[in-house]
Amino acid sequence: MSGTVLKINVASHPDTPYFLRTEWAGDVGAGFTLALTDGSAAWIGEVSEDEVTREASDMGVDRQQYVDDLHQALVEGEERGREGGSGGGHKAEKDNYSFHLTPDHCHLSYEKTCKGILIPLGSVELQPAPDPLELNQELIGQTLQQGTELGLLNTKLREENRQLKREHKRILRELGQHVKHKEATEQKLYSRFVTVLNEKKAKIRGLRHSVRQLQRTAHSDDEEEDKEEQSNREGEDVTREEETSQRTTPSQQPTILITGRDLVAGGIPMDQSVPRDQASAPRRKRRSLRVQTQDSSSDTE
Repeated sequence: MSGTVLKINVASHPDTPYFLRTEWAGDVGAGFTLALTDGSAAWIGEVSEDEVTREASDMGVDRQQYVDDLHQALVEGEERGREGGSGGGHKAEKDNYSFHLTPDHCHLSYEKTCKGILIPLGSVELQPAPDPLELNQELIGQTLQQGTELGLLNTKLREENRQLKREHKRILRELGQHVKHKEATEQKLYSRFVTVLNEKKAKIRGLRHSVRQLQRTAHSDDEEEDKEEQSNREGEDVTREEETSQRTTPSQQPTILITGRDLVAGGIPMDQSVPRDQASAPRRKRRSLRVQTQDSSSDTE
């Protein structure tokens, strides 16, 4: 069983302080028991799980939401901060929880006030406790135990907070060291980069100079080759012109006219005879033409 003790203000008895003990198994939604005391008298009551479900159904709200509201009202306290607002702003609002007790102390009701709207959360029937003194002693002992537990929890939280602060300082210190190491490493790498970059630039300049020298050498070689080829072509052209002029220029030697008489005088015989076959060929041709002419004229008659 879990339980807690709260000091509550009862609207119907504003001048009397009341203490409310709530005990439950698992969570408030599974049912709970209440013990109410004003220091002299005590009353007890019980709410079952079915009653919790019925109250949530009658209110028309989600059961878990209703259980959360019950837990806040009966266990955590009378006020709960809630973030709200619109338009990008957040305004802290509070849900107020109040209690009402009938004059005969037989009926305790609890309500929630949200944005000025009163929402009933439920009620419980109370009965006088068989032994109010013993119940008050239990409530005092439970309150003291709860205070002790809260004190221990507070001490633990403070220690954790101090440890977190120390850890935070250590992390900040290490972060500062890492930043310094990072800056030193960057500076070292930058210096090495500049050195390598200058070396590469010098090497590139040397290579460019070598390329320009090779280009100039190749260009001069090409010019010499062009000049040599041009001189060769000019020499060949001159040779061709000379040969052409020699073939086309008339001989300066005097022309000698040689006649047949000179040949005979020189001892060179001249055969002026014509072969018989060559001499008789024209006569045969003329004879054949005359015969063909006569035959054609006889056919015509």
